[in-house]
Amino acid sequence: MKRHDLVFVNGAGLRALRLAQGLRQADLAVLAGIDTSYLSMLETGRRPRASAGVAAELARALAVDLPSIIVKK
Repeated sequence: MKRHDLVFVNGAGLRALRLAQGLRQADLAVLAGIDTSYLSMLETGRRPRASAGVAAELARALAVDLPSIIVKK
């Protein structure tokens, strides 16, 4: 998978992982290098896809494997 390929993000799962680690959206956004509003859209499903690179950064910031936050379609 290339960093610019789009993947479907499990928004509810992403939110649950973030909350389980006691992080605010702003905290995770900074750790992943993305805008807070973009993270919000991913979590709520208003933006169901992200680049593989962004998904990888979110997984890294949450210390989980990439498959933990993406959905195979």
